[in-house]
Amino acid sequence: MPKKIKQEEKKKNNPLVKEVWGSKIKQSPSKNTHISYSSFSTYQKCPKLWDLQYRQKVIPFTQSVYTIFGTAMHETIQSWLEVLYYDKVKTANEMNLNQLLYDNIVKAFKTAKATNKGGIIEGTFPERRELDQTTLTLFYNDGKHILEFLKKNRTMYFTSKTMQLAGIETLLYQDIKPGVKFKGLVDLVFYHPNSDRWTIMDIKTSTRGWNEQSKKNPNLTAQVVLYKEYFAQQFGVDRDNIDVEYFIVKRAVPKDAEFASMQRRVQQFRPFGNTSGKNKTKAVLKALDKFVNDVVDVDGNLIDKDYNCKNAFGKCEHCSPFLN
Repeated sequence: MPKKIKQEEKKKNNPLVKEVWGSKIKQSPSKNTHISYSSFSTYQKCPKLWDLQYRQKVIPFTQSVYTIFGTAMHETIQSWLEVLYYDKVKTANEMNLNQLLYDNIVKAFKTAKATNKGGIIEGTFPERRELDQTTLTLFYNDGKHILEFLKKNRTMYFTSKTMQLAGIETLLYQDIKPGVKFKGLVDLVFYHPNSDRWTIMDIKTSTRGWNEQSKKNPNLTAQVVLYKEYFAQQFGVDRDNIDVEYFIVKRAVPKDAEFASMQRRVQQFRPFGNTSGKNKTKAVLKALDKFVNDVVDVDGNLIDKDYNCKNAFGKCEHCSPFLN
């Protein structure tokens, strides 16, 4: 029987995997306008909101218990997988993931509190209140259930026998047009040596998972479509050899679910299914091109003009809270 090759040796023997792992693209922020999925997505929902948030910058990004938990869960899963693939399975199994999650929540909370000048507010009017220890503890306990499920069912999702961890927070930084760059961070990238295929995986935290409406929302699924396109460009990988997936971890599952799969803490969603996704990709890139032409001039600067809400009444649920 051939000797099992360690993941670190596999990475060294595959220049492209090594390149993806060490992706560090030199940037020139002063010379380029950066377009992210978040910026594009915001414009698709409401051009007025995009103007207030990204051009005028009068709406700061605000943290919530959901963003704090999401950041902490991302970092915990990524740290666990790095040990799993580049150390030993035994070492990964012995990791105290609950403590790691706790530490990451504390760190994310402190960062959020420092950036949110008015404190971290949760709830809806008139029940809005400052985020407290009780709510954080509830989310932490949900996170422990997620991690317990992942460790117990690891081989359903992650195995070192047939897949390599090729990237964590892989930076994508590619031209959209002169003076305009697409910038994105891919949560996880896997390489499958046996089939010469790649998987781009985006981790999402959710209360109960994505319903059919969410899965069919083109603005929501556009993220991995763009990641696939610019990953292919940046690393010279055939688009047909790239799969994309949302790895959705759920804080709550029904105890008396009709199907066993509904009780899983993980939901995997692949927007392209078994197809190449060419039509979806074409539609997203067309929408991105229109967005860029709408907001960036020939010199690569954001255009100073009136951006109107798509709503017929001039304001919608997205922009109305910030308008007088």
